[in-house]
Amino acid sequence: DDGLRSNNNCSTNSSQQLQQSLPQPIELVVCSPLTRCLQTASHIFPSYFKSVASSEQQSVSTMTGIIEEEDEHRVLDRNCRVCCHGDVREAYGMHYPDKRSSLSQLKSKFPTVTYHPSLTEHDTDWQPNTRETHQDVSRRIHNFFTWLMQQPHDNTAIVTHGVWMECALLDYFPEVLEFGKKRVYNCEVYSGKLSLVVGSLVVDGNNGDGNSVVLKDVEQMSFYHV
Repeated sequence: DDGLRSNNNCSTNSSQQLQQSLPQPIELVVCSPLTRCLQTASHIFPSYFKSVASSEQQSVSTMTGIIEEEDEHRVLDRNCRVCCHGDVREAYGMHYPDKRSSLSQLKSKFPTVTYHPSLTEHDTDWQPNTRETHQDVSRRIHNFFTWLMQQPHDNTAIVTHGVWMECALLDYFPEVLEFGKKRVYNCEVYSGKLSLVVGSLVVDGNNGDGNSVVLKDVEQMSFYHV
């Protein structure tokens, strides 16, 4: 789980330009549990990583910021700014850079982040002889989108990896990647709108009980690197 080689990979100017390009202020940042992804998120949204949960929130659960833990769809506290979620990690298996650090190490490096309760101390998902398929990653993406739609935040930034993004876009809005002719590369940013499908109705926003998700109005965002 190698981190970034240099903090200059994401300059302050690029970070500011990216945030200014976003259509709405970001309320929640969700990122992969791989160190390089947490570092990238902290460079893009530095103020979010400086937020420290109150002692009252910390007493709710050892996973700071979680206020409901009845099932796998844990609901975050409305004041949670950054959540680390295992379902947005890169495709894993066989390649050591895709094996994450222990949870205790991540908490030591990024103490203000809320870690989803599904994250165990050690990375038991990664295996040296097998690797996730597209279907495996797609299943995680569906689970994540279903979870995200149940959170109280309206505008979310997902900081993830190339294969994950390609699978998500090909599954939910393939035309933006020209139905597989186009790849996703480092530092590319896409925006879109998630909606819940409940029966025959499409419900916009992040609240609902359905488990079918629609991604629409997807476009690649452009900004200049400095």
